[in-house]
Amino acid sequence: MSDNEETNSHTGFDSIDHQPAYVYVPGSIHDHAPERAPKRRKVSKSKVTTSRTQEQPKSSGFESLLGGVESPECVQLRHELYQKCWTETDARIQLLLDEANEDTLEEVTSFVNNPKEAEDDKRVPACFIVTGPNIASQSTLFQQLSGRLKTEIDGPVVTLRSGDAMNLKAVLKQLIRDATNQRSEDDELSNEQDGRKLLNYDLEILHNFVRTHKSKKVVVAFQDSEAFDTNLILDITTLFSSWMDRIPFVVLFGVATSVELFQERLPKTASRYLYGIQVYVEQTSSIIEKVFRKAVASPRAPLILGFTLVSTLMERQHDHVQSVQSFVAALKYVYMCHFYGNALSILNTMSGTTAALVKLMLPSHYEAIRTLPSFRILVHNLVKTNEFSRARNLFKDDGILGQEIEHALKLKDAKIIRLLRALHVLENSATEPIGVIDLYLTIFKGGFRDSDYLKSILDSIKRMAPDDLSAFTKRVRSAVETGSSETDLEGWSDVDHEFLAEIQDIETKVESMLEDANATGKPIRSSYAIHNKGLRTTVISQRVQLSYENSTLTEAEKEYTGIIDRLSNRLEEYFDLETPKDLFLNETWLCDKTTSLLEVFAPRPRAAIEDALSCPHDYLPQNDSLQQSSIQQATAILYQRYLEAGSLINMADMWSSFYEILAENESEEYDEREALMQFYRGLAELKLLGMVKQSKKKADHLTKISWKGL
Repeated sequence: MSDNEETNSHTGFDSIDHQPAYVYVPGSIHDHAPERAPKRRKVSKSKVTTSRTQEQPKSSGFESLLGGVESPECVQLRHELYQKCWTETDARIQLLLDEANEDTLEEVTSFVNNPKEAEDDKRVPACFIVTGPNIASQSTLFQQLSGRLKTEIDGPVVTLRSGDAMNLKAVLKQLIRDATNQRSEDDELSNEQDGRKLLNYDLEILHNFVRTHKSKKVVVAFQDSEAFDTNLILDITTLFSSWMDRIPFVVLFGVATSVELFQERLPKTASRYLYGIQVYVEQTSSIIEKVFRKAVASPRAPLILGFTLVSTLMERQHDHVQSVQSFVAALKYVYMCHFYGNALSILNTMSGTTAALVKLMLPSHYEAIRTLPSFRILVHNLVKTNEFSRARNLFKDDGILGQEIEHALKLKDAKIIRLLRALHVLENSATEPIGVIDLYLTIFKGGFRDSDYLKSILDSIKRMAPDDLSAFTKRVRSAVETGSSETDLEGWSDVDHEFLAEIQDIETKVESMLEDANATGKPIRSSYAIHNKGLRTTVISQRVQLSYENSTLTEAEKEYTGIIDRLSNRLEEYFDLETPKDLFLNETWLCDKTTSLLEVFAPRPRAAIEDALSCPHDYLPQNDSLQQSSIQQATAILYQRYLEAGSLINMADMWSSFYEILAENESEEYDEREALMQFYRGLAELKLLGMVKQSKKKADHLTKISWKGL
């Protein structure tokens, strides 16, 4: 073949057409990519940090609200308030969580230090820690337990999880590695003995470690023991038992169900190698209630949670059996949302003169306050009392509105404490136990005077005997005088001295009447506890007529009935509480929005994905140079064609329509190869989202497996 013929035979041949795979590189990368990255001059770390600090000042991450007119000082203040409020709240919660498992830690530590069996027994000491169904709380408990044991026993503490222990060899490797690494000596432990090298899963290494450091105990904790294979636990216990004369093992088992069920799953051979005790951990529901008292129903709580928000949190906690850490994370998110998205949150902890308020607040703040629901309630109340000029000035004069703001902020703390005090008195005076969360929801919902809790207490008072009534008044008086240490509520006998004096006077009279009744031997009851009407039978002209007549009460019973009426009326007045949502500026210190909380902790990802594919420009940055580029919209274009198609999608038709749309958006001729690459990438993303799959009926078609809105 001549040279000319060979040249003509290769005409139109492109080696790319015969490649088994293609590498897609966008053209924009070649146009703007530099040939070589510039060299960087080596500088000290301190100099780099200083220069970056000077060039870019640290940002709090909070955005300017009120349409962007909020001053940087207010933005910084909101961020500082958030950090201060949550730091104080989180410190109280963490202190409570550390104390919650204190009894469990003490009991386990005591068992590890002093096993009850003899030292020559071949059985392995075991402590079965019943944690309950909430497995998420096991991690925190075993972290606290590991930290406590490392400080109070002489020996290593190793925690094993089912995910890290696939077989016996893996368990021994991790056990030996973690145990021998808990010493800070420079000399490493030798893995050689008698001229032979020990394998990294040989317990002889751990034996040498125990002998060298004279360790008295080697604690091995199985955090989620029920997830371990039963045969693996049998092998471990058998091996530990054979080494008990050389290595002082103590094992801890975290049990979520019960020790009986866990023992039934184990082979009998494994049970014979174990002995010990079982320890019960305080349940999550009890800890949640304690956290609620410290972080929510406390006068030290900087942010008050409303009825809707608390009920949503408790419903989520009950339905999904969330851990305490999840509840604390939800509280932190509520704090963050309140201070991040509420421009008026700067008034949450602020109290000062009108001049200070005017200096800090902008005219936009006053305009925002005039749009609040609590402001409308304030104006409506002024109109009802014929204070028209005052209501008119609140709309026109920022100075008068500032005075009203200052007055509301000064009364805010007193009104919140008034609600919490009533909650504490009712909880302690109730004849049957009432949950603090249920009481909180009832009080902060409003209408507590007509609630079932108060009606139940008033009805029980009317049927009480004198000794029961005396005990009731003592509980009320003790609640007022001592307060509550669980909620950091101090006693307020000096504030409600009139109420306390009246309760004490009633108590004195009841005890005096009780002494007289004991002396005479005649019991005293109120007219509510006895039938105050008797049935009377009269025979007239051989006809029997029935009638009712009032029962005769003694003077002592009449006096006792009057005391009960007096106490009931006084309690009704005391529990006549204001609804928090009716207080002016409650939006600054009361958070009751659940929208953002549900979006984060109970998201609906499908609706968000469909919205993003339908309106991609709403999710792209405004300053993005590629916002209008078809590269960013390839999947969205295919999604639109996907919605218009039937149950079977023709690939050729979808490709032609996709290419036409891209060609229309570009002024110049669009590269077909680049468009094809975007087409396949978009189809792959739709398949990943679970919207399409390959059709079994037709090879060149896709099957539609998802419809919008389902």
